[in-house]
Amino acid sequence: SYFLSGVKTESFRDVIFPLGSSYKSQQPASSSQPTVRDIAIEAGIPTASKRDSVGICFIGKRNFGGFMSQYMPEPPRPGNFVDVDTGKVVGRHDGSLYYTVGQGARISGVGTRYFVCDKGSGDDSNTVFVCDGTHHPALFSDELAVDFSSFNWIGLGRSGRELNHVPRPLREGKTIDAWARTRHLQPLVRCTVRWDRDGEKLRMKFHRAIRAITPGQIACLYAGKEGLICLGGGPIESRGKSYFECGMDLALPSIHPSGHNDLSLS
Repeated sequence: SYFLSGVKTESFRDVIFPLGSSYKSQQPASSSQPTVRDIAIEAGIPTASKRDSVGICFIGKRNFGGFMSQYMPEPPRPGNFVDVDTGKVVGRHDGSLYYTVGQGARISGVGTRYFVCDKGSGDDSNTVFVCDGTHHPALFSDELAVDFSSFNWIGLGRSGRELNHVPRPLREGKTIDAWARTRHLQPLVRCTVRWDRDGEKLRMKFHRAIRAITPGQIACLYAGKEGLICLGGGPIESRGKSYFECGMDLALPSIHPSGHNDLSLS
């Protein structure tokens, strides 16, 4: 549903999802339902036990940076890695566009395990800011904004010029409590959503600290007791200030897992 959150409602009218709530290969111990691989093995499908593809299939084994550079309007410009704590240059990179917030920064000759926490802007746009450790406060925030006109609401209908596709409480200037995720496979997290009419933004305030909220990625909203109903999604325009920028410390119990298999918080 995360990847489908940008699909218009009309496109779903005659669509059936036969796998439903089935898990691909692993499922909770409390469930007795067969997995998709179990069903495939029983049906004799040749690829039933084939290893998962986790890369970008149409790129193949080519270098990702090299592939991306072929489609850039101008060659990427080398720049500096800057330690967000000290402000010192700790290395060089081949172009900031090759990096996204949250990923590991492989800096030659440095023993510290750095992670990308931000990118510069304006004259400093080619600077990549890095932090020491995957749980550094510079990686975490609990707010984001989506341009309201870019958010795709699913299943609530649209009637002429009226905003029937927007949940009623938001239309009435109130907030709604929902579930959300900002990355694929990230466990759902509770949030409070409001419509900022002045700035025409949809603003989400999370109940826990979220790692690596990144402009350009999708923020997807869900409703229901366990978040089973996808309300829609839209590209993140901006994130709130990081815990580092706010001078706040992080306690592990307040951090939301980055994925279902995130063992860093255990």
